[in-house]
Amino acid sequence: MGPAKISYASLILCLFSTALVFWPSTATPQNDKIPTEVMDRADARGAVLVLVGLNVAWTVESSLSESGIATQRNAIDGAQNRLLSELSGTRYRIIRRYDAIPAIALEVGPDALAVLKKSDSVTNVLPDRPVKPAASDVITEGLPSARSVEATGSAGVVPAELFAEATTTGAVLVLVGLKTPWRPEGPLSVEMVHAQREAIAAAQNYLLTELADTSYRITRRYQIIPGIALEVGLDALRVLARSAAVTNVLRDRPALPLQ
Repeated sequence: MGPAKISYASLILCLFSTALVFWPSTATPQNDKIPTEVMDRADARGAVLVLVGLNVAWTVESSLSESGIATQRNAIDGAQNRLLSELSGTRYRIIRRYDAIPAIALEVGPDALAVLKKSDSVTNVLPDRPVKPAASDVITEGLPSARSVEATGSAGVVPAELFAEATTTGAVLVLVGLKTPWRPEGPLSVEMVHAQREAIAAAQNYLLTELADTSYRITRRYQIIPGIALEVGLDALRVLARSAAVTNVLRDRPALPLQ
């Protein structure tokens, strides 16, 4: 017998099985807005770097007209300003304001985190990367060095062969699993389906913000499963390997031609 063929549906299921986290019966979107690790780090260190997703309707700019882009960027700017007004009187510092993606990077203390958790302007909060990895943290072939893997705990997130292929060809198609609470929509209420889809979109937006200065292209955005399909270069793969938003990365297949 020859090797068993794996369907594309099975590949998708494999990708997202590691991200499968069931909502507890008492869960609300607000309860899951800030990971416990972020709260603990802020309490221990007095402040933490975070990337804050903003509650703004968002579409990839390549699909918008010039006026649509301007309108969307104004909405993002307005949401940022409203959030900063809410944070008045707390410990925070602006690290980076984004114009094309609904997010803002901040350094915040525990008091500011408490505001973020309650804010209707915020979709989610994830730990941010302090700086880009130094060149010395990556071996010449483009594979993560032992030191960078040990420092980031990213071993296994991106298979080594994807780094090798991106180094050789310049880009590779990948399916990226995202770290967000998820369960099949069938048993969920309408409200929970809406909340889950918003969380997936926020996780996608967060990851795209992390990839802002790298070589990447969106090939598919998923609505009901926590993931996104991308074409990425070596620099983007390095970000995926370190991202707190990523559970795992698998090779994607090219889109099938129309019959």
